[in-house]
Amino acid sequence: MAADNLSRMKDRKFVLQWHLTAKCEYNCQHCYMHDEPTYESELSNELDFNNCIKIIDDFDKTLDHWGIQGQINFTGGDPLLKNGVFEIIKYAREKNMSIGILGNPDRIDYETAEKLKNLGVSRYQVSIDGLEETHDRLRGKKGAFKEAIRAIHTLEDVGIPSVVMFTLSKINAHELIDVIRLVDKEGASIFDFARLVPIGNGKNLYNEMLTPEEYKELLLKVLEEYRKQKENGSKTYFGRKDYLWQLLYQELGLLKPLPHDKETIFSGCGIGMDLLVILADGTVYPCRRLPIKIGKVPEQSLWDIFINSEELNKMRDIDNMKKCSKCELKQFCRGCPAVAYGATGNYFGEDPQCWKEVQK
Repeated sequence: MAADNLSRMKDRKFVLQWHLTAKCEYNCQHCYMHDEPTYESELSNELDFNNCIKIIDDFDKTLDHWGIQGQINFTGGDPLLKNGVFEIIKYAREKNMSIGILGNPDRIDYETAEKLKNLGVSRYQVSIDGLEETHDRLRGKKGAFKEAIRAIHTLEDVGIPSVVMFTLSKINAHELIDVIRLVDKEGASIFDFARLVPIGNGKNLYNEMLTPEEYKELLLKVLEEYRKQKENGSKTYFGRKDYLWQLLYQELGLLKPLPHDKETIFSGCGIGMDLLVILADGTVYPCRRLPIKIGKVPEQSLWDIFINSEELNKMRDIDNMKKCSKCELKQFCRGCPAVAYGATGNYFGEDPQCWKEVQK
């Protein structure tokens, strides 16, 4: 099944999200890294430079075998705290891999940004989780908001597209529209948001998850704001990362007619299709927000993990999804298995923020 899915998705890159280090100067209330079984191991057993190079070589071999392009999103913790990070990026670029960084803003001065630009980094993601007071409180660091704004300007000045990500919960939902307007004003290249997943520190925020009705209502407001921004000539690209956008679009009559082919997976969650995650100690997850070990590198090859992991092969069987398997949008949506897992302990469980009623 894995090979079949890959052959149907040659227009998409295979993404490796690589948490180079667990070191971080922030203590975010919703962080999925803290209070997890792997955290201490990530801090004390961080992969050294030579093992990182082995993994890049293995990824290159895997991509060549499949005949597809690859992207590595280096993250952490803060990836810029990793010893040898620039050499690791340089080596991956020499293998013709696209490189993005998901990091903190603090170390993004002009010298560092220029260095990343010259290495060929294609984008740098920072977080803004609300207006200044809310963001600083959620990130556990005073001044974090101002640092994020400064980093956006620095990145854009040197020619690296800045990406702003917003982690959504009841705590900051009322400020989402304001942040959309803010990132346009500040000149960010890309904006998107993701829902809170109640794992790690986020377990303490379980009751701050939006209800399905609240989430749908908010999406409608966001869609209207995105339209206004586009009409006003905004240069920011406003993404629709969450697959429940597909459900909203269908209900609004904005989705193309569903295909006659009822088997091919066209979009939706990339677990088991075009995504793997490596933690700082080499543990491999299907998704960083789905904390289930499926392998270990460099002891195992990425190809072997992706094709032969018993747990990952179970995840590919979407017929086991309690709700999504009965839905006509299963080829395009399937909600978020990580949210389902965090809320219910079952990645085949119902996405608790999906508002669609289906015959079970």
